[in-house]
Amino acid sequence: MTTKYLLAFLLMTVFGLSAQAEETVDISSRFTYCWGGSESLIRHADGSITFNGQEWGGLAAWIGDEDWSEYSQLVFELAEPSPCVVQPLVLYPDGVDNDHHYMEAGTTKAYVELSENKRQHVRQVALQTNQTATIVITRIYLVKEPAQDNGEQKGQLRINELMQSNIDCVMDDLNDFPDSWVELYNSGPTPVNLRHYKLGLTDDVNTAWHLPAQILEAGQFIVVYCDKVGKKLHTDYKLESGKGGSVYLFFKGEVDDKRENIEKQPAPNISLGYKSETDLTWGYQYEPTPGAANCGTICEKKSLLGEPVFSEKGRVLTSAATLRLQLSPPSGSPEGTIVRYTLDGSEPTVSSPVYTEPITIDKTTTVKAKAFHDGYLSGRSTTQSYIILGRDMTLPVISLVTDQRYWDDEEIGIIANNTSDKRVNWRRPVNIEYFETPDSDSKLNQLGETRVQGAASRGAKLKSLIIYAHKRFGEKRLSYEFFPDQRPGDTEFKSLILRNAGNDYDYLLMRDAVIQRTMGQHADLDWQAWRPAIVYENGVYQGILNIRERSNEDNIFTHYNQLEDIDMIENWWYLKEGDWENFNRFKAFYQEKGHTLAEYEQWMDCTEFANLMLMNLYYSNRDFPGNNIVFWRPRAEGGRWRLVAKDTDFGLGLYGHPSNYNTITWLNDHNFHDGSNNWATGENETMLFRHLMEDADFRKIFLDRAAVYMGDFLNERGTRAVWDPMAEMIRQEFPYHKKAVNGWINYDEELKKARRWVAERTDYFYQQLADFYHCGTPTLLTVNKDMPSEKLAGVTISMNDIPLSQPVFDGRFFSGSEVTLRAEGGEQLVKGWRVVQMNDDGSQKESMVDGEQYAFMMPSCKSLTVNALFETSGIHTIMVSDNQSDVWYTIDGRRLNGRPQRSGVYINAGRKVVVK
Repeated sequence: MTTKYLLAFLLMTVFGLSAQAEETVDISSRFTYCWGGSESLIRHADGSITFNGQEWGGLAAWIGDEDWSEYSQLVFELAEPSPCVVQPLVLYPDGVDNDHHYMEAGTTKAYVELSENKRQHVRQVALQTNQTATIVITRIYLVKEPAQDNGEQKGQLRINELMQSNIDCVMDDLNDFPDSWVELYNSGPTPVNLRHYKLGLTDDVNTAWHLPAQILEAGQFIVVYCDKVGKKLHTDYKLESGKGGSVYLFFKGEVDDKRENIEKQPAPNISLGYKSETDLTWGYQYEPTPGAANCGTICEKKSLLGEPVFSEKGRVLTSAATLRLQLSPPSGSPEGTIVRYTLDGSEPTVSSPVYTEPITIDKTTTVKAKAFHDGYLSGRSTTQSYIILGRDMTLPVISLVTDQRYWDDEEIGIIANNTSDKRVNWRRPVNIEYFETPDSDSKLNQLGETRVQGAASRGAKLKSLIIYAHKRFGEKRLSYEFFPDQRPGDTEFKSLILRNAGNDYDYLLMRDAVIQRTMGQHADLDWQAWRPAIVYENGVYQGILNIRERSNEDNIFTHYNQLEDIDMIENWWYLKEGDWENFNRFKAFYQEKGHTLAEYEQWMDCTEFANLMLMNLYYSNRDFPGNNIVFWRPRAEGGRWRLVAKDTDFGLGLYGHPSNYNTITWLNDHNFHDGSNNWATGENETMLFRHLMEDADFRKIFLDRAAVYMGDFLNERGTRAVWDPMAEMIRQEFPYHKKAVNGWINYDEELKKARRWVAERTDYFYQQLADFYHCGTPTLLTVNKDMPSEKLAGVTISMNDIPLSQPVFDGRFFSGSEVTLRAEGGEQLVKGWRVVQMNDDGSQKESMVDGEQYAFMMPSCKSLTVNALFETSGIHTIMVSDNQSDVWYTIDGRRLNGRPQRSGVYINAGRKVVVK
């Protein structure tokens, strides 16, 4: 008998209750499915199973709905102690194994807890090993909890206290701060089994969270964490903090207690509850007491004290200075209000120093202050940072302030507990200040959350951090124009990353940003903007972190008119938003060969996909597409799949990777081994692209864009036009960063190597495409290359309907391919083209072509030079108004029916007119 059931037995004995024997049912025969390198599953006559699995191999079974509601536990019973770690787990439909139960070597029984809650989400239970091993399983069975009747009565369990926004009042069993919580109190004379209860936000019992089988003694309290975790005492919802809400407690399907029309929270970390166990006056608690008797003092909402007044606002000072900071109680506060403060990042409490005299600030200091008065509610503290930089401020400064334990405590600190070998996603409250210029107020100062982000990069001294805004902290957005040069006008961000550059941490600090920005600013692509910043944590200089947009649903929210109803899938298996229904049908579609581009376009944005693939292949990102790939679609009717670029740090010659590396062969041939990485080019992960490239129309889209982009911006010139100003931005600050992180790289040398890489890359990539796809010889082609810039003012050029970022093309095109050039001359009239063909034998052929468009087949020659011919006389730029004649003609003499509806060159009253 397990400890759990032994305890239940003892409890029943103490209270004179009868115990019933465990009821079990053997389900060994259901386990027939293997994955992850599993070699064999042998079923023996006695019902036992021999499972021979390689590293992380597993066997699994689908469990019926009735099992989740009727049984409380699934047990794997082994014939002998396991030779390795055995991990029973629950597999969710999104592919995430949410319920890990690691059983160390030597285990003979492994358990998975079941509950009715999981029945809504889970269909599969599995057992896997962490190394190659042979496991003999004698029996796999379900356990039904013995029926119990503790004499519990309706009304015995009640909602005793709740908090709509828990900042750091209570930490849960997962070492996290749940968003909100509800405390239950057993007011009766007998124990209750929580299994008979549900807790919900509406009076619909079917949407309520089923509490786990757990005995709560008479007079005991228990906290239910409302945090969307959806596991045991963690509900799959959180309490509403920004508007009125309700909480309902159900006993055996009927409403047993409720709190309705709960008002909007006055401030975070403030709870509502009964005055005491015997005084059922309901109100705001002077002091929250989760899991314990209430404090005995309640307050009115209007008694919330305001923010203390700082005589000096936080700022960044570029030279040594001394400030005298004064703190005052909030305006209109009652007599006797005092201000308490801290200088170490911790939240002021009743034990913190009382402000009595000015605070001298002559070094970087962070100050948190809060107002206190007996019988009044205190809100969250106000924070101001005074940064003594001592040098020119060449980058924005971000000050992050929180309790120092939340950074570096061995048990709860997010920095201390994230290493190369250990990764936790605990969130911690943090005050965020953003300074744009020296000696001026912060552009943003608000309470939010942070956690460590990344994979292997968590092992770096300076770790990536996500910063979150949420309405329950006070401000629901990070509202500032962080990227005015890249995202002009965008000011609403749910979250941002302070990124350490991932794999590029010890090198350029910006490879991913350079790659994404070069493509994203010139072609249709969802990508992540970049801005470097100096970061302080509790007043201590950390170095440079890159402010980046997220690659998740928050990116879509910002750039698609606050769109939230989406499906989003990362790395082919991880469901981030929505559901699998459409993606599974899409996957079944593209796994079949022979579909046309038109059919693919019904499912996805093929041009954007081509852009993403080109970016990663050109810059030789070998951590893709099996990794770092994000699909998303609007869930509205007709919503098509697009992708968000992310984490291309492996590109641009990282780790000395050669510029001539053949990423085309690498992508298409999974057996292509040359000592490089091939973990990301599995058959399944490359299938979508490979099948698309079998369609001639998509292949033309891809190859045309490859050729055009490399002659336009996807080359050394275009990359450095983006990159050089970025590198210059961090140049002055980098030595301080390098010292702070114990860096070793010679930045200028690394910069030279990376620039040499991109200078060599373009010709190699042209040839790799030509060789693999047999699309002709990459032949030199220039358009308007030698024309003076003033002659090209206002001119736009497109090649094969792909607009150029500038009216000049300097690259190659595949011989035998169709090319169509179109030009618009602005205030000039494009009258034709001058074409010079240089042959391999040294001969030259020159020709003239009339018209704004020039269509030709790329010849097999040494080079082709094309220049547009312009005519300027007689063209006037005017606004269409009543002053013009009503008779309009196109430039080729076709009469219009009315006035022009589009910009362009027209004839009106005998004049050539540019209509804008």
